[in-house]
Amino acid sequence: MTHRFLASLGLLAALLGSGCPGTEKGDESTGGGSGETPAETETPPETSSSVGCKLGLVAHEDGAEGAVELSNDDLTASASGRVQIARAAASHVGGRWYYEVTVDNLVHGDFWAQNIGASVEGVISTVGDTAYMGALYNTTGTLSSGGDGSTRIGVGDSAVQEEPFATGDVIGMALDLDAGRVYFSKNGAWLGEMDPEAGTGGVEVLVVPGTGAYYPVLYLADGDVMTANFGASEFAHGAPEGFSPFAEDLEEDGDGRCVDDGPAGLPAPPAPVEAACADLTSYQADAEGETELHVIGIHQRGEGGPRAEVHVSRTSPMVLALSSYAFTQWIVTVDPDAQLQQIVLVGHEPSRVTAPAGVPISTIIYNEDGSRIEAGHAWPNAPGGNDTPDLIGSVEAITGLTMTSFAGCLDGASFTVVDDA
Repeated sequence: MTHRFLASLGLLAALLGSGCPGTEKGDESTGGGSGETPAETETPPETSSSVGCKLGLVAHEDGAEGAVELSNDDLTASASGRVQIARAAASHVGGRWYYEVTVDNLVHGDFWAQNIGASVEGVISTVGDTAYMGALYNTTGTLSSGGDGSTRIGVGDSAVQEEPFATGDVIGMALDLDAGRVYFSKNGAWLGEMDPEAGTGGVEVLVVPGTGAYYPVLYLADGDVMTANFGASEFAHGAPEGFSPFAEDLEEDGDGRCVDDGPAGLPAPPAPVEAACADLTSYQADAEGETELHVIGIHQRGEGGPRAEVHVSRTSPMVLALSSYAFTQWIVTVDPDAQLQQIVLVGHEPSRVTAPAGVPISTIIYNEDGSRIEAGHAWPNAPGGNDTPDLIGSVEAITGLTMTSFAGCLDGASFTVVDDA
């Protein structure tokens, strides 16, 4: 991505990776297997791996029609329902990790539900719409990390189609959670132009503060069987240089199993914004430059009508960017000492803003005159078609400023931009 918000992922993620191993310290017409009888899965042999604890799979509670069945020391997942989900029992924030999944049996089932990948906890249940907080390789060969089968790979947004996987294939995954890239291989060959050792290609995922920890995830349809290897046994094709087995550097309990620190990830410092909404998410970046850029987003106003108020009591020189998906009447007021220099109004539908006299207003409507700036209402992003990173990157490009803070709600009635405590 050319936007500074996304280009800075590596710098932000470097804070996460310090001291981690591996650093310095939908097309329905293709894919699917033959529906053959599942092959017997042997228990992986013990090796002299440096992995210190046993990491297996757990059934994800959002799987449909009952829990996925686990066997083989919780490394093999078998589905007996339409859509079932298994994830690793522990996760990582930062670092560079590798694991493999053997496709023991893959039937012609619900193709959209047959995926291998990695996601943060909050989007595991949103198959195919991970809002760039997960990367999936579908049985049809589609690679996706955003919504509607989209992905960010290399430069720009596009759907990426590779070879389908089927029964007998071994899928390798290299997660660079310092740079925000996920790489996929099939039977030892990296897909497309991916090269995890060189850091080229790969599917882009968010690793900024507030994103959450990443879990390996398997999505199965009725009759599917997959076996994960997190490093307790020898990998079929070997980890790329600089990447460690996913089960390394994890705490263990008294039984020798890996302990999960939880899905929270690195906390996001809250924005200097107060809001009248229950689902406020926000982030304040390190200040950069004299003029600040504060971004406020909602999806649409519900109860109370399409009116949202923003009051500025903060005294720093600033530009205010206001984003909404649906029509909103924004009312902006300021304290006498406030230094509001500009308002940028962004929306999928035309909105209006009432502002103090003399404050210039720039209005950008989605897909009008070629302007395709997305809306965003959650940090760091949310499933459902909006794109907070794209919004921030676009506003940064328009204003020439680096974002100071973001604050958003699905339906926010009022916001106040305040001075730091």
